[in-house]
Amino acid sequence: MAKILMVVGSQRANGFQAQLANEISKIIGDRAEVSFLDYSEVPFVNMDIEFPAPASVAAAREAFEQADGVWFVAPVYNDTFSPQVKNLLDWISRPVVANERPTAVSNGVKITFSSASAGTSYEHMFADVVRLAKFISMDVMDEPLFGHSLTSEWATGEVTLSDDERAAIEAQVSAFLAKISE
Repeated sequence: MAKILMVVGSQRANGFQAQLANEISKIIGDRAEVSFLDYSEVPFVNMDIEFPAPASVAAAREAFEQADGVWFVAPVYNDTFSPQVKNLLDWISRPVVANERPTAVSNGVKITFSSASAGTSYEHMFADVVRLAKFISMDVMDEPLFGHSLTSEWATGEVTLSDDERAAIEAQVSAFLAKISE
């Protein structure tokens, strides 16, 4: 069975991204084993602590290596992706062995993105994060991506998906599972 690592790009407990990631996981159902990455202890990238990598970084790298695919559910911060996502991708793209770039865990990782954000601001974020993921040699599934426009959720704190949105997530799930099996 395929293994999908879900990465929630916000540390907010039960935030919109976490809720969306849980909905995606439910739609995946028994077609793949889904796990969620806890990277709350990953420090800011710092070459002074890179070798040996902190235990939290080593654990995140191991989770990426064990997954058949990684699904980021990322918020939009100031018209781009969150600093948490950037920092994690920076660590994942750094060499595991000093001065040996081919040892970076990011190389060839199959990845996709979704987001819940204001309006369609996720479109700019997707463009930025997809560009970065490709730059660090990830195998990006950039079509279809799912973005949910937050509306009443700002008042309720609860993500509500329409039937059409669930169908769009289903299309992304099916496409990503096909990519993983390539």
